[in-house]
Amino acid sequence: MKHLKVAHRPLLLMLLLSCFSWHGAFADEPTKIDWESLMPQDWNPNQVFDDLTDDQYYALSDSELMILEQTAQAMFDAAPVVDAFEGMQVKVPGFVLPLEFSDTLLKEFLLVPYYGACIHTPPPPANQIIHGKLKTGYKLESIYLPVWITGTLNISRSQTQLNEEGVANGLEVQSAYSMNVELVEPYIE
Repeated sequence: MKHLKVAHRPLLLMLLLSCFSWHGAFADEPTKIDWESLMPQDWNPNQVFDDLTDDQYYALSDSELMILEQTAQAMFDAAPVVDAFEGMQVKVPGFVLPLEFSDTLLKEFLLVPYYGACIHTPPPPANQIIHGKLKTGYKLESIYLPVWITGTLNISRSQTQLNEEGVANGLEVQSAYSMNVELVEPYIE
């Protein structure tokens, strides 16, 4: 029995080493994240509205409603981030809002969690917007189709002016994250 244990030691050692090398092969894979994970768990984006009943909300005057909306937008603009994502290699799904093109290739954009965010609706919280920059351009087929972006995520607040044709004043959009995008690809689950 003693000889059997000695005989199996090299085999066991090879097995352990192969496990470590397999683990190392996957260590460089980006972490897939969803939008909810970009918000701290204890942060409530609806906090401003939680204390109001429906009757109280509908009883607000126009000026009170305007103040409430401004308060909510200020809270969204200052939305907290998850520090653990700083410098992490991630892959995130979303919709592209183009900011800069070089010829016909996309160079800079905002990634948002749902189609139409920031365009026809108030912008989502800043922790739900990623300001993406590409080293090499990407031929964007359609803003209506979701994509995956992969790269290094950073905590970096920025303000972007979105202008829509036919609208006199653009919309200022706050983002809390940025990414040096290495890859943009069609969204496939």
